[in-house]
Amino acid sequence: MAVSRAQRASYADDHRSKIPFHTSPRHLAGPGDPRHVTHALLAAGWRIASAPGDPRTVLTGPDHDRHQLVLDPFAGSCWRIQPADWSWYASFDRMVPAEIIAGFTDRLIDTPRQADTDPWQLMEKAGWTVEQRPDGTREAVSPDLHPLRAELVPIGKAGLEQPAWHIEAQPQYGGARLWHIWISGAVPDHLITGLVEQLVSTAPVVRGMHDTESHGARQEPSGLSPEQVLEAHFARLEALTRAERRTRLAASLPRPLPNAAPRSVSPR
Repeated sequence: MAVSRAQRASYADDHRSKIPFHTSPRHLAGPGDPRHVTHALLAAGWRIASAPGDPRTVLTGPDHDRHQLVLDPFAGSCWRIQPADWSWYASFDRMVPAEIIAGFTDRLIDTPRQADTDPWQLMEKAGWTVEQRPDGTREAVSPDLHPLRAELVPIGKAGLEQPAWHIEAQPQYGGARLWHIWISGAVPDHLITGLVEQLVSTAPVVRGMHDTESHGARQEPSGLSPEQVLEAHFARLEALTRAERRTRLAASLPRPLPNAAPRSVSPR
């Protein structure tokens, strides 16, 4: 299901009047526009499964509903993602930046890459402090003034542990956490890698002037026009749509028959 003309027009109307600012660090930039996530999935062939008028947005994947995403504005963890067999589960707070969530969801519509790196190596390379606790928990903390903390915790009885990722953004001096991510079960490795790539990135994200809900975020003029920001969003969608069409076409082509074994000829 592609992004409709009306959906594109609504997105353009919302962003055409915003003055783009580079906002960093990205984990303090605020949620941004959730359509950075949902438009990408729609462009890749996902479809809307929620009823008209439902305040929630429910998207299902094109592969026999193998994955589902729920965006529920009334839930504490308003983003919820899981496969149909419930072999894993992921939830994201409302304040998690859409670009970080997209690091995870974009990999739902992609395949593992040969260049994928172990997420712990990504964090170490980015200057995070990585430790292993005696109970088997692994922890990594970013070097930021408002740090990010990631934990991989074994849950369950001995021999039956299911890993659980807990990632949170912390305030500088005590107080409540700013947001958290919870991922449990047998989540595919390339989804975690995509998420961590966005967590460790030091590149700023684009937000409208003063369009952030964290006092720790810094904003600088981006030099981009609102039209350039819109063009970048729609170019991303077009690339995903083309990739989805190529995948669909390849799946519809008949598979080549295996080579027939050479026929033996009996001597006369």
